[in-house]
Amino acid sequence: MTPVHDIRKLYFEEGKNISQIAKMTGFNRKTVRNYLKRDDFNSPVPSAARIADYPKLNPFKPEIDNWLNDDKKAKPKQIHTAKQVFDRLNSKYSDSFDCPYKTAAGYVAGKKKEIFTQKDRSFASGTYSRRSSS
Repeated sequence: MTPVHDIRKLYFEEGKNISQIAKMTGFNRKTVRNYLKRDDFNSPVPSAARIADYPKLNPFKPEIDNWLNDDKKAKPKQIHTAKQVFDRLNSKYSDSFDCPYKTAAGYVAGKKKEIFTQKDRSFASGTYSRRSSS
């Protein structure tokens, strides 16, 4: 039997309380409580992840994307940081740029992750050719 079944049996059939079950099984009380609450262990746990779209940056996103795409060709020391992007937008659009640093930093971090983790597909697509051995 799995530990979940043991815990449920101890609680529902033998009448033990959560603290007693936690001592007997070595699980935390919160874990025991969660095992007792759930009926279906196959259902996915709802995620609270939300995708941020940063609407205040909409007029500036194409330009930021260009800078970050150009960074792929740049040396590692020359890649834009979120602070540099924020300062550059502030100086270029001082009258119309009113976004907080956190907004710019969040967008830049997500975009960098998207841009810099794209793998080169040339090997997988078959365009890679071996050199013939001489």
